[in-house]
Amino acid sequence: MPTAIQDLEKGVVLAELGGYGDGPYCAKHGANAALAMMGTYIVDPGDDVPYPKDFVFKPDRSVYLSYLKEHVAAGRAGGARIGVSVATVQLSHTLEFLAAAEEAGADYVSLCAHSTMEMFVKVRLGEELCRRDNAELLEKWARAIMGAVTVPVIFKIGLTAPVDTLNAVDILAAAGVPVVHINLRQTHRGSEGLRFLEQLAGRCRCLIAGGGVRNVDDARRLLDAGANAVAVGSAAMKDPGLCGSIQQALRHRETE
Repeated sequence: MPTAIQDLEKGVVLAELGGYGDGPYCAKHGANAALAMMGTYIVDPGDDVPYPKDFVFKPDRSVYLSYLKEHVAAGRAGGARIGVSVATVQLSHTLEFLAAAEEAGADYVSLCAHSTMEMFVKVRLGEELCRRDNAELLEKWARAIMGAVTVPVIFKIGLTAPVDTLNAVDILAAAGVPVVHINLRQTHRGSEGLRFLEQLAGRCRCLIAGGGVRNVDDARRLLDAGANAVAVGSAAMKDPGLCGSIQQALRHRETE
Protein backbone atom coordinates (compact mmCIF):
# COMPACT_ATOMS: atom_id res chain seq x y z
CA MET A 1 0.00 0.00 0.00
CA PRO A 2 1.15 3.57 -0.58
CA THR A 3 2.14 5.22 2.70
CA ALA A 4 -1.01 7.40 2.87
CA ILE A 5 -3.27 4.36 2.61
CA GLN A 6 -1.13 2.27 4.93
CA ASP A 7 -1.58 4.96 7.57
CA LEU A 8 -5.31 4.20 7.59
CA GLU A 9 -4.74 0.65 8.78
CA LYS A 10 -6.54 0.20 12.11
CA GLY A 11 -7.28 3.89 12.02
CA VAL A 12 -10.28 6.09 12.76
CA VAL A 13 -11.90 8.26 10.11
CA LEU A 14 -14.12 11.24 10.92
CA ALA A 15 -16.93 10.77 8.40
CA GLU A 16 -18.02 13.68 6.23
CA LEU A 17 -21.17 15.43 7.37
CA GLY A 18 -22.77 17.98 5.06
CA GLY A 19 -23.67 21.13 6.95
CA TYR A 20 -20.89 20.64 9.50
CA GLY A 21 -17.81 19.09 7.92
CA ASP A 22 -15.69 22.13 7.09
CA GLY A 23 -12.07 22.70 8.09
CA PRO A 24 -12.60 23.96 11.66
CA TYR A 25 -15.09 21.15 12.34
CA CYS A 26 -12.59 18.55 11.11
CA ALA A 27 -9.81 20.04 13.23
CA LYS A 28 -11.94 19.86 16.38
CA HIS A 29 -13.92 16.65 15.93
CA GLY A 30 -11.29 14.71 13.98
CA ALA A 31 -8.35 15.66 16.18
CA ASN A 32 -5.73 12.89 16.30
CA ALA A 33 -7.72 10.61 13.99
CA ALA A 34 -6.09 8.95 11.00
CA LEU A 35 -8.27 10.92 8.57
CA ALA A 36 -10.89 13.67 8.77
CA MET A 37 -13.26 14.09 5.82
CA MET A 38 -14.49 17.50 4.73
CA GLY A 39 -17.86 17.77 3.01
CA THR A 40 -19.76 16.29 1.45
CA TYR A 41 -19.89 19.29 -0.90
CA ILE A 42 -22.28 19.59 -3.83
CA VAL A 43 -21.35 21.33 -7.07
CA ASP A 44 -24.39 22.25 -9.15
CA PRO A 45 -25.48 25.23 -11.28
CA GLY A 46 -29.00 25.23 -9.79
CA ASP A 47 -30.33 27.81 -7.38
CA ASP A 48 -32.51 25.54 -5.23
CA VAL A 49 -30.31 22.66 -4.15
CA PRO A 50 -31.94 21.26 -0.96
CA TYR A 51 -28.75 21.19 1.05
CA PRO A 52 -26.91 23.44 3.55
CA LYS A 53 -25.95 26.48 1.50
CA ASP A 54 -22.40 26.70 2.82
CA PHE A 55 -21.72 23.28 1.30
CA VAL A 56 -23.07 24.05 -2.19
CA PHE A 57 -20.95 25.59 -4.94
CA LYS A 58 -21.79 26.66 -8.44
CA PRO A 59 -19.25 25.38 -10.98
CA ASP A 60 -16.45 27.94 -10.49
CA ARG A 61 -13.02 26.50 -9.84
CA SER A 62 -11.54 29.76 -8.62
CA VAL A 63 -14.19 30.03 -5.88
CA TYR A 64 -13.92 26.55 -4.46
CA LEU A 65 -10.14 26.39 -4.85
CA SER A 66 -9.85 29.40 -2.57
CA TYR A 67 -12.32 27.88 -0.10
CA LEU A 68 -10.60 24.51 -0.12
CA LYS A 69 -7.13 25.97 0.47
CA GLU A 70 -8.44 27.78 3.55
CA HIS A 71 -10.38 24.85 4.96
CA VAL A 72 -7.86 22.09 4.25
CA ALA A 73 -5.27 24.16 6.08
CA ALA A 74 -7.67 24.74 8.97
CA GLY A 75 -8.50 21.04 9.18
CA ARG A 76 -4.85 20.08 9.52
CA ALA A 77 -4.68 21.81 12.88
CA GLY A 78 -6.22 18.69 14.41
CA GLY A 79 -3.34 16.49 13.33
CA ALA A 80 -5.30 14.21 10.99
CA ARG A 81 -4.88 13.76 7.28
CA ILE A 82 -7.60 15.62 5.38
CA GLY A 83 -9.94 14.28 2.71
CA VAL A 84 -12.52 16.14 0.63
CA SER A 85 -15.81 14.60 -0.50
CA VAL A 86 -18.06 15.78 -3.33
CA ALA A 87 -21.30 14.86 -5.07
CA THR A 88 -22.33 16.25 -8.45
CA VAL A 89 -24.67 15.41 -11.28
CA GLN A 90 -22.07 16.05 -13.98
CA LEU A 91 -18.85 14.06 -14.05
CA SER A 92 -16.89 17.09 -15.30
CA HIS A 93 -17.85 19.01 -12.15
CA THR A 94 -16.64 16.16 -9.95
CA LEU A 95 -13.31 15.95 -11.75
CA GLU A 96 -12.73 19.70 -11.55
CA PHE A 97 -13.65 19.91 -7.86
CA LEU A 98 -11.52 16.95 -6.81
CA ALA A 99 -8.54 18.20 -8.83
CA ALA A 100 -8.94 21.53 -7.02
CA ALA A 101 -9.06 19.68 -3.69
CA GLU A 102 -5.76 17.98 -4.50
CA GLU A 103 -4.23 21.32 -5.48
CA ALA A 104 -5.50 22.75 -2.18
CA GLY A 105 -3.49 20.12 -0.31
CA ALA A 106 -6.05 17.38 0.42
CA ASP A 107 -4.51 14.00 1.19
CA TYR A 108 -7.54 12.08 -0.13
CA VAL A 109 -10.47 12.85 -2.39
CA SER A 110 -13.84 11.12 -2.31
CA LEU A 111 -16.97 10.69 -4.36
CA CYS A 112 -20.17 10.30 -2.37
CA ALA A 113 -22.03 7.44 -4.05
CA HIS A 114 -24.23 7.15 -0.99
CA SER A 115 -26.73 9.99 -1.29
CA THR A 116 -30.46 9.35 -1.52
CA MET A 117 -31.21 12.90 -2.71
CA GLU A 118 -33.58 12.93 -5.68
CA MET A 119 -31.30 15.16 -7.75
CA PHE A 120 -28.80 12.29 -7.84
CA VAL A 121 -30.84 9.10 -7.81
CA LYS A 122 -33.09 10.25 -10.67
CA VAL A 123 -30.03 10.32 -12.96
CA ARG A 124 -28.65 6.99 -11.67
CA LEU A 125 -26.14 8.59 -9.31
CA GLY A 126 -25.94 8.68 -5.52
CA GLU A 127 -26.79 5.26 -4.12
CA GLU A 128 -28.23 4.23 -7.50
CA LEU A 129 -24.74 4.33 -9.00
CA CYS A 130 -23.91 1.13 -7.11
CA ARG A 131 -26.79 -0.91 -8.56
CA ARG A 132 -25.79 -3.76 -10.84
CA ASP A 133 -27.66 -2.28 -13.80
CA ASN A 134 -25.47 0.84 -13.50
CA ALA A 135 -22.19 -1.07 -13.53
CA GLU A 136 -20.88 0.58 -16.70
CA LEU A 137 -21.64 4.04 -15.34
CA LEU A 138 -19.91 3.25 -12.05
CA GLU A 139 -16.81 2.04 -13.85
CA LYS A 140 -16.81 5.16 -16.04
CA TRP A 141 -16.91 7.49 -13.04
CA ALA A 142 -14.31 5.48 -11.14
CA ARG A 143 -11.79 5.40 -13.97
CA ALA A 144 -12.31 9.08 -14.78
CA ILE A 145 -11.71 10.13 -11.17
CA MET A 146 -8.65 7.90 -10.91
CA GLY A 147 -7.25 9.63 -14.00
CA ALA A 148 -7.93 13.14 -12.71
CA VAL A 149 -5.96 13.07 -9.44
CA THR A 150 -2.82 11.53 -7.98
CA VAL A 151 -3.86 11.38 -4.31
CA PRO A 152 -5.74 8.28 -3.08
CA VAL A 153 -9.39 8.09 -4.13
CA ILE A 154 -12.23 7.02 -1.84
CA PHE A 155 -15.70 5.97 -2.95
CA LYS A 156 -18.26 6.24 -0.19
CA ILE A 157 -21.14 3.82 -0.65
CA GLY A 158 -24.01 2.42 1.37
CA LEU A 159 -25.35 -1.07 1.93
CA THR A 160 -28.19 -1.51 -0.55
CA ALA A 161 -28.93 -4.99 -1.90
CA PRO A 162 -25.93 -7.09 -0.77
CA VAL A 163 -25.34 -8.57 -4.22
CA ASP A 164 -25.33 -5.07 -5.75
CA THR A 165 -22.92 -3.76 -3.13
CA LEU A 166 -20.52 -6.67 -3.56
CA ASN A 167 -20.57 -6.13 -7.30
CA ALA A 168 -19.93 -2.40 -6.88
CA VAL A 169 -16.92 -3.00 -4.63
CA ASP A 170 -15.49 -5.47 -7.14
CA ILE A 171 -15.91 -2.92 -9.96
CA LEU A 172 -14.21 -0.21 -7.93
CA ALA A 173 -11.33 -2.48 -7.01
CA ALA A 174 -10.86 -3.52 -10.64
CA ALA A 175 -10.83 0.14 -11.68
CA GLY A 176 -7.98 0.79 -9.26
CA VAL A 177 -9.90 2.67 -6.58
CA PRO A 178 -7.80 2.04 -3.46
CA VAL A 179 -10.28 2.89 -0.70
CA VAL A 180 -13.97 2.08 -0.27
CA HIS A 181 -15.91 3.60 2.63
CA ILE A 182 -19.15 1.80 3.37
CA ASN A 183 -21.90 2.93 5.71
CA LEU A 184 -23.36 -0.31 7.05
CA ARG A 185 -26.02 1.58 9.06
CA GLN A 186 -25.99 -0.90 11.94
CA THR A 187 -22.94 -2.77 13.17
CA HIS A 188 -23.98 -4.21 16.54
CA ARG A 189 -23.41 -7.90 17.19
CA GLY A 190 -25.70 -10.03 15.05
CA SER A 191 -26.60 -7.14 12.73
CA GLU A 192 -26.95 -7.50 8.98
CA GLY A 193 -24.26 -4.88 8.52
CA LEU A 194 -21.69 -6.75 10.57
CA ARG A 195 -22.44 -10.04 8.81
CA PHE A 196 -22.12 -8.34 5.44
CA LEU A 197 -18.80 -6.77 6.40
CA GLU A 198 -17.32 -10.24 6.68
CA GLN A 199 -18.24 -10.81 3.02
CA LEU A 200 -16.57 -7.55 1.98
CA ALA A 201 -13.30 -8.22 3.76
CA GLY A 202 -10.37 -8.44 1.35
CA ARG A 203 -12.29 -7.36 -1.76
CA CYS A 204 -10.53 -3.98 -1.97
CA ARG A 205 -7.17 -2.63 -0.86
CA CYS A 206 -8.55 -0.59 2.03
CA LEU A 207 -12.04 -0.84 3.48
CA ILE A 208 -13.39 1.82 5.83
CA ALA A 209 -16.55 0.69 7.61
CA GLY A 210 -18.95 2.66 9.77
CA GLY A 211 -22.49 2.73 11.05
CA GLY A 212 -23.24 3.45 14.67
CA VAL A 213 -19.67 3.41 16.00
CA ARG A 214 -19.75 5.05 19.43
CA ASN A 215 -16.87 3.54 21.37
CA VAL A 216 -13.72 1.44 21.23
CA ASP A 217 -15.59 -1.86 21.43
CA ASP A 218 -17.71 -0.91 18.40
CA ALA A 219 -14.57 -0.03 16.45
CA ARG A 220 -12.76 -3.23 17.39
CA ARG A 221 -15.76 -5.28 16.34
CA LEU A 222 -15.55 -3.80 12.82
CA LEU A 223 -11.81 -4.37 12.58
CA ASP A 224 -12.23 -7.96 13.74
CA ALA A 225 -14.90 -8.47 11.05
CA GLY A 226 -12.51 -7.40 8.30
CA ALA A 227 -12.48 -3.60 8.05
CA ASN A 228 -9.11 -1.90 7.66
CA ALA A 229 -10.34 1.30 9.34
CA VAL A 230 -13.48 2.52 11.08
CA ALA A 231 -15.59 5.62 10.47
CA VAL A 232 -17.19 7.69 13.20
CA GLY A 233 -19.94 10.14 12.31
CA SER A 234 -22.75 11.43 14.48
CA ALA A 235 -21.18 10.22 17.74
CA ALA A 236 -18.22 12.53 17.15
CA MET A 237 -20.56 15.52 17.03
CA LYS A 238 -21.48 14.93 20.66
CA ASP A 239 -17.94 14.15 21.79
CA PRO A 240 -15.20 16.05 19.91
CA GLY A 241 -12.51 13.91 21.51
CA LEU A 242 -14.06 10.59 20.51
CA CYS A 243 -12.14 9.95 17.28
CA GLY A 244 -8.82 10.64 18.93
CA SER A 245 -9.55 8.52 21.99
CA ILE A 246 -10.68 5.54 19.91
CA GLN A 247 -7.65 5.95 17.66
CA GLN A 248 -5.31 5.96 20.65
CA ALA A 249 -6.91 2.82 22.08
CA LEU A 250 -6.73 0.92 18.77
CA ARG A 251 -3.14 1.83 18.09
CA HIS A 252 -2.15 1.10 21.71
CA ARG A 253 -3.49 -2.43 21.36
CA GLU A 254 -1.32 -2.91 18.29
CA THR A 255 1.82 -2.05 20.25
CA GLU A 256 1.07 -4.28 23.23
